[in-house]
Amino acid sequence: MGIRRGIAGLVAVASVVAGGTGLPSAASAAEVAATAADVGPPCVRENLTLPAGSWQRIDVVHADPSGRFQLAYGTDTSWREHVVRWDNGVPANLGTPPGSLGEINAQGDFVGNSYSEDGLYRSTAWRYSAGQVTTLPGLPDSVQTIASAIAGDGTVVGWVRSADGRATAVTWAPDDTVRALPGAGDSRAIDVDADGTVIGFVAGKPVRWAPDAQPEQLPGYAGDPDAFWELAGISAGVVVGQEHTGNTSLALTWAPGAAPTLLAEGAVTHAVNARGSVAYEQTYENKQWLRRDGVDRALPSGSSPYSITDVAALTDDDIAYGNVSSTPVRWVCA
Repeated sequence: MGIRRGIAGLVAVASVVAGGTGLPSAASAAEVAATAADVGPPCVRENLTLPAGSWQRIDVVHADPSGRFQLAYGTDTSWREHVVRWDNGVPANLGTPPGSLGEINAQGDFVGNSYSEDGLYRSTAWRYSAGQVTTLPGLPDSVQTIASAIAGDGTVVGWVRSADGRATAVTWAPDDTVRALPGAGDSRAIDVDADGTVIGFVAGKPVRWAPDAQPEQLPGYAGDPDAFWELAGISAGVVVGQEHTGNTSLALTWAPGAAPTLLAEGAVTHAVNARGSVAYEQTYENKQWLRRDGVDRALPSGSSPYSITDVAALTDDDIAYGNVSSTPVRWVCA
């Protein structure tokens, strides 16, 4: 889960997803065979109810694990932008909290980032709760704050940046107290689990921070010293993301205390839930899947040959939320 395109500005996130047909040298034939999933019936796609008004498009950016709340940004026919939040299927237009949108939790609170207009494109992190937008403070030497995710108890994670460009991973407590996470080198916090475990990066390497602990580096899969990683989320201790090595993108899962498992090659992960299901995309085949217990179920989006589908979140009941073209949808995989 991460920062999404916003209401008043965009966060430019470079995402390199390379293709390829060669398997990493560290993967044996048995390991590759183990990633081949059975295929079950497709999930059922349903359009979400739209709020009153006329809309150019509405894009879901996140849903809470319980499935009660979903969060989206919408553009009306006059090109004004709005925040839309569904509560038990009923949409409400919340107006225009400033900036981009991040995650939403089971209380309906969500986070985002606003942006300066001085040409420096510096962001300020905020949380939305009980109809109010509250600015999240930085560390003493920071000039920029970025919120990326929010837990069920209101803990927010992200990072701050100092005037010299150094990034430091932080958490904000429910009372907005900010705390730097340990680790030497630039660091960023990406997502937070229900037990307070945080995932992110230290000095370019993927890590997890158990509560009040030093960062634990997540092991690589292919053994490529030039590999780099993206992390999509954590739930019930399982981390999902991808390792980019050579010209290959490897979708991976990391269970606590275990080596990474290859989910699929030439793929990216979108989300993981508390039962271990993973929503992922085969980028070059333009296919979206939900994998549960070794079985893949398609998240159908129609017959377009182009990439028109975005999976934004996965609930603990295996309902995926996202967008097909300009339409907000959900896929029921029960």
